[in-house]
Amino acid sequence: MKLLTSERRKLLRTWGPAFMAAGASWLLLMTVGETPLARACGLSLAILGVTASMRPMGFVASTAGGLTLALCPVFWSQTGGGAAEPATIVIAAAAAFFAMLASAILLKRREVGIGLGIGVFVILFWSQIGTPQSLRLTGLVSAWLLYLLVDMIMLTNPRPGIKPAVAPKPWQPLGLLLLLAIGSVNDPLVVLFAPAILLALFLSYARLPAWFWLALMLTVLAGLVLLARTYFMTATPVVNIWGWREATRWIELGQLVIAQFSVLGIALGVIGLARLARWYPPLGVVTMFAYAAFVVFGLVYLGRNREILLLPLMIIQVMWMTYAINTFGQWVNKSLANDAGLWIHVVSAVYFVVPAILLLNILNS
Repeated sequence: MKLLTSERRKLLRTWGPAFMAAGASWLLLMTVGETPLARACGLSLAILGVTASMRPMGFVASTAGGLTLALCPVFWSQTGGGAAEPATIVIAAAAAFFAMLASAILLKRREVGIGLGIGVFVILFWSQIGTPQSLRLTGLVSAWLLYLLVDMIMLTNPRPGIKPAVAPKPWQPLGLLLLLAIGSVNDPLVVLFAPAILLALFLSYARLPAWFWLALMLTVLAGLVLLARTYFMTATPVVNIWGWREATRWIELGQLVIAQFSVLGIALGVIGLARLARWYPPLGVVTMFAYAAFVVFGLVYLGRNREILLLPLMIIQVMWMTYAINTFGQWVNKSLANDAGLWIHVVSAVYFVVPAILLLNILNS
């Protein structure tokens, strides 16, 4: 009985922030944002994945980070639009829940159950509710791709002296392949994650069968072909491959990030990346690769929905900001010599000022 209680406590500590941030986001989307039910569920599931990926950065800080992403202008701009059939989303959510529950019980693997539940929900969401090049599905897939990348890197390349490195779980590479394939078919822009995925697999020393590498290469090649057809070979050009040479493009991209999180967010992001490079070099490099890929896209893309298409960039920015807050909290706690880690939570709680300000801006707009 004590072992069961210990497992439940561990599960609560691991997934508590993600569900709190996703639940609070869902309530705000439904009430303040007046978001259709299907859309609110999809957006909240994205927040669940993003917050879960930030969980190693602290219980309180990851919760605040998830809400920061949910309330930033780019993410919040997806609240509008027409409503989908309520019955369809209820069926999709119920099917995903039962798939998750059944697989977790039968296989005795919560991670597999969660992954299967997400997969069922994404497939039903796409086939019954979503549309080709669904911006919200792209955001959802991007959020969980980053979760799998972070989870695998933290498992295989932990901070030295904390715990031993272990091989990646079988479901992690398979999940990356599944989400990359689904995302690339929906919108080939997701294939921009390919360099980060390949680097993560290399740094994780993953021993994978030949069929996996073949499937991954075919998925990447198909994604690149679709990317060229969708964004490069169109009647009206939406990409200027030399756009990165224009100073105004760099300024506009910087202003876009500042518009989400202010100059302070930029500073926190730089600090967070610097500290990741010090304590978790593989994670820092992998997220930097993914960030750079979308920076290049933002510099050369001239079409519609540029801000929303750059949502993965915003997700990584929030991750770096959150790690900066956690690092500062650890420094304060060490300086004040508190063995219980109280000051880490106190400093992290101040981070809630950011989503609070973003919420006030939404209410006043």
